[in-house]
Amino acid sequence: MGINTTMFILEILGTIAFAVSGTLAGVKKEMDILGITIIAIVTATAGGAIRDITLGITPPSVFREPIYLIVVLITVTFFLFGLRLRKINSPLVTKPIRFLEILINLSDAIGLGVFTVSGVSVAISSGYGNNIFLVLFVGAITGVGGGIMRDVFTMRIPSVFVRNIYALASMLGALVFFILRTYIHRSLAMIITVIIIVIIRFFSNMYKLSLPKIKF
Repeated sequence: MGINTTMFILEILGTIAFAVSGTLAGVKKEMDILGITIIAIVTATAGGAIRDITLGITPPSVFREPIYLIVVLITVTFFLFGLRLRKINSPLVTKPIRFLEILINLSDAIGLGVFTVSGVSVAISSGYGNNIFLVLFVGAITGVGGGIMRDVFTMRIPSVFVRNIYALASMLGALVFFILRTYIHRSLAMIITVIIIVIIRFFSNMYKLSLPKIKF
């Protein structure tokens, strides 16, 4: 599988994952259909848009390639319909909040992993492979950008600033991919890095692991 194909597949998966995260966050906040859709779009595309603007790629790919917006809209429709059926038929309905939290956590972890790798890959492809600080920044901001916007739109302090291993997972993953790509095939390095980030993010959230906080 070529690098471009791998990257495209990962970005579609990441778009779906962050669209799910945004959709469920909107549902949890009891937004209407328009509000949920906007949250999903912003969550799924903000990181990539920030990445492109930072690297001078304009207009951002989300405005040049409608496939991403189409994927978000399909995902929103599918999950709203699925959640409606679940509410009617599923025995899991007795624990809806816990179900949403697990699903948001998993989808957010997948989106974080995919878009971190996407950010690093695009930065390197744009000719900045020798600028490790820029590459790591772009990787991290691509990974966390959508989640930050989702939290702001749902009136929460962004998770990246207050709890769990979020931005750190993205930065570590960006560094891992930056190093791995020189030793193994780039497509394989992408997949390994995504898995590492997903594991770190998901389990840090599940077990409430966080960086030390300063209290006065």
